[in-house]
Amino acid sequence: MKSLAARFFLIVGLASFYSPQSAAQAVPYARSFSQPKPQIEDALKSLQAFSGQKLPILDGFVAPTSKPLDRYERGFYQFSIETVPGDNGATIVRLSAKITAWYADRDVTKSGYEVLPSNGRLELDFLDRLQEKLTGKPVDPPATLNTRVEAPRAKLDLTGVPGAVTPVPNPTAKTPSEVAELRSQRVIQERRVQQLSAELQNLKEIQHNQAHPPDLIVVSKSGTPVYSKPSEAARVLFHASANDEFTYLDADDPWIHIEISGDARGYIRQGGVLLPEHLAQKMVHDEGTPEAKFKGFHIERQESSTFPGDWAPLKGKTVKIYTVQPVSQDQRESGPAARLNFTLALFEAGASEAASLSAKPDGIVVIFDAADGGIASAALADIQSYVSGSLSRDKFLALCNLDPNEAFRPAPKP
Repeated sequence: MKSLAARFFLIVGLASFYSPQSAAQAVPYARSFSQPKPQIEDALKSLQAFSGQKLPILDGFVAPTSKPLDRYERGFYQFSIETVPGDNGATIVRLSAKITAWYADRDVTKSGYEVLPSNGRLELDFLDRLQEKLTGKPVDPPATLNTRVEAPRAKLDLTGVPGAVTPVPNPTAKTPSEVAELRSQRVIQERRVQQLSAELQNLKEIQHNQAHPPDLIVVSKSGTPVYSKPSEAARVLFHASANDEFTYLDADDPWIHIEISGDARGYIRQGGVLLPEHLAQKMVHDEGTPEAKFKGFHIERQESSTFPGDWAPLKGKTVKIYTVQPVSQDQRESGPAARLNFTLALFEAGASEAASLSAKPDGIVVIFDAADGGIASAALADIQSYVSGSLSRDKFLALCNLDPNEAFRPAPKP
């Protein structure tokens, strides 16, 4: 038995061999009807001919393009319809289909909606439905696409119609029996293409499910912003659509760090995505961290270094340094009071981590990277006394260095 990959490429090749070919349409498809124009216009409205429709797939409806069809999403088409008078009171209906779809390029800056050339299937199918609507009888045999490479042509003699192209007699025209045989062959080929397209789609779904990465997050709502940094004040890279998928890198609650494409990275709010079960459980386990308790701050980095100041208790000593960035404009989440509480939580977390280290730091420093930020410093021994309850909050704060003081204590109300 052939491997899945072998079957996949075999069917791709067969679908390409049988697919109808057409150039960009210069002449619309047309058909003459014996009914008067008002009756035809009523039938067009009944068939919702003037409203656009979604395409479930593009394969089989568009002419060959220079870009792979599987990169296109959200296919949509709309007819351009014209009715003109014909001979002996007949009415000619001419129409062409405009197909548009979203092209998802690996470079997000090159993504966007594009117009794709129709291969004529939509036009012919609609003319058949219009004929059945007007006559009450099925079209036999149904109109099908020509599998040879040629430009679309009108389906009747438009001689005398203003602006129409007069067909040139074809010296190699087929006899009625030859035409019937060719049309029968095209019907068989068209059905074969449909079968191959369906099987190809099934194989694509199987391949997608087999190679589907386990760490994909799904956007839950269209228009969800993706930021360059974990902050609502950061630059918005683009707005994601519902059901867009991105690779999960890590989480800094309430932010999810994602891979956009290649080396491109971004941040998206946790509330705007759906997480796989194992990632959701991991997020729950991480809820006890200071960042999870205080939504207004994000720890940019942690490092051990010599104390970067002249405060006597820690001058020249080794300290654990947290560099923190506010990510909320709400003073309740990032104002002085919240800043002080977050600092105390980091002091406690740092002391807990230091308990398991052989080379313990002499103190802990919290630096707020903001225009109105500040620096908070405390000796490890004082932090341990505060955590154990030996020091009250006020006595402990009196031993800390808060620079400037107003960055951590709200201004007194007048």
